[in-house]
Amino acid sequence: MSLLLSSIAIPAIASIASLILSNRASPRTHMAISALSLLYSAAVIGVSIAVRGIPYWDSPIDLGPPIGSIGFIVDQFNLPIVIGILAVCIAVAIYSKPYMEHRLHELGRGSWGVYYFNYTMFSASMLGVALSTNMIEFYLFLEISLLTSFILIALYGYGDRIRIAFLYFIWTHAGAFLFIVGSFIYGLAVGGFDYISFKGSLYPAGMSSVIQDPSIRAISFILILLGLLIKLPAFGFHIWLPYAHAEAPTPVSALLSPNLIGLAGLGLYRILVILYPDIMISYQWPLIAWALVTIIYGGALALYQDDFKRLLAYSSISQMGYMLLGLATMTPAGVAGSLLHYLSHALGKASLFMAAGNIIVGSGGLRSISRMGGLASSMPYTAISSLAGFLTISGLPPTIGIISKIFIIMGLSDLLFRASTPTTAVVIAIIAAISGLGLTIVYSFITMKRIFFGEARLDDVSEPPLGSIASILAVAIISIAVLVAGAYIVNPLSSSIAAFTAIFQR
Repeated sequence: MSLLLSSIAIPAIASIASLILSNRASPRTHMAISALSLLYSAAVIGVSIAVRGIPYWDSPIDLGPPIGSIGFIVDQFNLPIVIGILAVCIAVAIYSKPYMEHRLHELGRGSWGVYYFNYTMFSASMLGVALSTNMIEFYLFLEISLLTSFILIALYGYGDRIRIAFLYFIWTHAGAFLFIVGSFIYGLAVGGFDYISFKGSLYPAGMSSVIQDPSIRAISFILILLGLLIKLPAFGFHIWLPYAHAEAPTPVSALLSPNLIGLAGLGLYRILVILYPDIMISYQWPLIAWALVTIIYGGALALYQDDFKRLLAYSSISQMGYMLLGLATMTPAGVAGSLLHYLSHALGKASLFMAAGNIIVGSGGLRSISRMGGLASSMPYTAISSLAGFLTISGLPPTIGIISKIFIIMGLSDLLFRASTPTTAVVIAIIAAISGLGLTIVYSFITMKRIFFGEARLDDVSEPPLGSIASILAVAIISIAVLVAGAYIVNPLSSSIAAFTAIFQR
């Protein structure tokens, strides 16, 4: 078995082992199976990169027309995504044990085997999406991630969880359907579904990189774009997200909100920016405007939320607007910032959702911010981790968030130096993007103050068990450590600028 394939297969096998063991194994055993299998994935990918460098890929399997080649790759573009997925999934696998003990006790039923089967398969499928090189691979792994997360929401969520799970299922599968239809139009027209070449070219070798009929090409582009924007989600397609992410069990929220939705941004880059650069340029300003509306709308609604998890859900809509904005600039700095933003948002938002979960467990289910206050004295580790999370999503030092936000704003500013770009529009866009950043800072620090400082309103509140504390602190520390070691991520992205520029030299 090839190394990158094994990084997906081992967690998938581990998930099946959890299902077979079910309640015959202890919660600690299920947690260890999940966390160790994902640690294996991280070790295999890390060693492969250290020994072979970037890009590193497994030997692809050439299935010929109309499928193309099936393979897996780690390169300068998906490295931040892979790091974000593995760091968060490993930490949350450990965090899940104490949290789900609380949740299963509330429900009065539930199987540890079923939970960890779906959790670990969900994690493995997201890694599969990130490593994929073919549209069909991308779609199949995406479908697995959607199905397993749907089951987790339906079985272990809050509120009207069945209705919310189906709302999530319908919206996300509508996006997946549009994506696969657009992909089939592309693949059948050019002779394969590859979007990565294994022979040093940006384009799949042996295929026409452009659909010759402009109308068919435009239809393919629009279908894929709309499918991915539903998954992101952009403003107008966001209706499902606040319900699903707020009412999912909190460990699942910590994967849904930063990790799963951000994979749509990777799809936008891998497929649309690379394979349809001319159409992306023609849609550049509508996409920039759409991104800015998403940023402001999500941030404004987050500011007025009283439910902590719902605030974080609206915040995720806003943060995905930044990912779309960076890609829409079609500049090297903007694209690099967008892909880095996946990592910063993954670490920051996972810390915050885990903090929300700690408060839920420690307070007996409280989510209302107005009923909190003064929790820093009784939950100091949760407070520290929350501060790191808010700093990360706000783009402030000493976290990785400052790099991604600076790159995105730089990418937008680069448009000022293009003769064909309207200067006034760029200036307005820069002001709007910075205003959105200011909005993030405002709701972050207001929320931090309302929850952790001021008069204590809750009695008998304490930190959750050690596993929860260790997990959330680990994610918070990584968000700072990645900034310190940022050159190892930024340099590969920066070195790809020449390759990115080559898109426009076809």
